[in-house]
Amino acid sequence: GLEELTDVVVVAATNRPDILDTALLRPGRFDRQILVPTPDRVARLSILKIQTEKVPLADDVDLEEIADKTAGYSGADIEALIREVALHALRKNVDADKVTKSDIKKALEEIKPSVTEQMNKFYEATLQKRKSEKMERVDYTG
Repeated sequence: GLEELTDVVVVAATNRPDILDTALLRPGRFDRQILVPTPDRVARLSILKIQTEKVPLADDVDLEEIADKTAGYSGADIEALIREVALHALRKNVDADKVTKSDIKKALEEIKPSVTEQMNKFYEATLQKRKSEKMERVDYTG
């Protein structure tokens, strides 16, 4: 059977908001949409600091510089980048005790951002369209 639930919040995520069934967006269902754009430089630097906490970095590694070079990268892209950096260091020298700037340069050649500026603009346009459609459906006649 069905039972009433209280204090339950359901969160869903998609990278294809354009194909969501409108029934999901009716009031009482998934009636809020939040666009999560790719992280800005400050957020990328924070993600890099978290992702490299357990990765020994050589003195030539500059996280600020990496944050500059990763514009457009998602948090998952940055995680993949750091994983690739570590793997590259190990492939180069199985006894490597630190990752170097050259390891990062090589990983940046291999790991590219998964979200383009066009995709971000598309998501924003889709969200704005949904908001305007929602406003048009409101019946103020009472």
